Amino acid sequence: MARMAGDRFVVTSIMAGVCLCALASGCTGADVTEASNTGVLTTGATGSTGASVPTGGTSGPTGGTSGPTGGTSGPMGETSTSPEKIPRTFDPKNFGASLTDVNPWVPMAPGIQSVMEGFVNVGDRRLPHIRVTTITDVTKVIDGVRAVLVLDQDFNGGQLSEQAIDYLAEDEGGNVWYVGSYTEAYEGGQFLNAEDAWLAGVNGAIPGLYMPANPKTGTPPYYQTSIPGGEQSTAQVVEVGQETCVPFKCYTDVVVIQEQGTENKYWAPGVGGILTEPLSSVAQETEELVNIKQVSAEALAELSAEALRLDQNAVVRVPSVFGGSKPAQRGI
Repeated sequence: MARMAGDRFVVTSIMAGVCLCALASGCTGADVTEASNTGVLTTGATGSTGASVPTGGTSGPTGGTSGPTGGTSGPMGETSTSPEKIPRTFDPKNFGASLTDVNPWVPMAPGIQSVMEGFVNVGDRRLPHIRVTTITDVTKVIDGVRAVLVLDQDFNGGQLSEQAIDYLAEDEGGNVWYVGSYTEAYEGGQFLNAEDAWLAGVNGAIPGLYMPANPKTGTPPYYQTSIPGGEQSTAQVVEVGQETCVPFKCYTDVVVIQEQGTENKYWAPGVGGILTEPLSSVAQETEELVNIKQVSAEALAELSAEALRLDQNAVVRVPSVFGGSKPAQRGI
């Protein structure tokens, strides 16, 4: 059973020039492109308060091949239905027995880990911000479909500030659906609170569209989240076929999604998110890709265990949402 308030988390320091991975001893994952790597980002269920995390990132090359999966299909399986035949409507009948990985802008192969770096506003302070996102090999059945748990770890000013699980499910046409979320906030290495807890099919929440298949401009806005009495967020495709450069490298065929009319997010094929850019001149959260890697099997096992732990925490801390849900489990 997961622990309650008072948990402490071990956050291993990032060291420029060493492999990006999830374990201090697990830096054996293969590079997905040729680049200088940043270091280790991990948390554990026990231990002392987190070590500080350097805020600087190591820039990568501006050329080379695209990210870890590339193309239009991934290692989790092929689609049996062409994308054109699947409408942009959530229906469990559009999901196959095996998981799908065909949307190039949201690669879902377990072990892909990206690092975004930028700045975030905390009160009247503007702090350096690092976000590490890992596709785990953990799944959970939500609203009749099997979703993959994506682990997000946020570090503000060198300290772990949030860990979140995004539950994503991709239909056979390549539409990626947002079917749940759970976030834990921390302060000084201590658990602070649980927030942003919802599951599709529970308390009136419905699945949101995370990324459409074949994104095109001129299409209407769509809901990413729709929670009665809670968050209602929309997005719209505003640009396609763009070339965008970030510290890690330059990418082509980039899709730009405008969220809530306040910020643009840039998505590169075979990689995923590479840039978050506010539309207002007022200082807001910014992020840009500084590294992406396929982590080692050992690192994936530890990060997947962390995702499982958070899912178990959600059952205890937010029973009104997660109490009746099926437990998550490892195995794609």
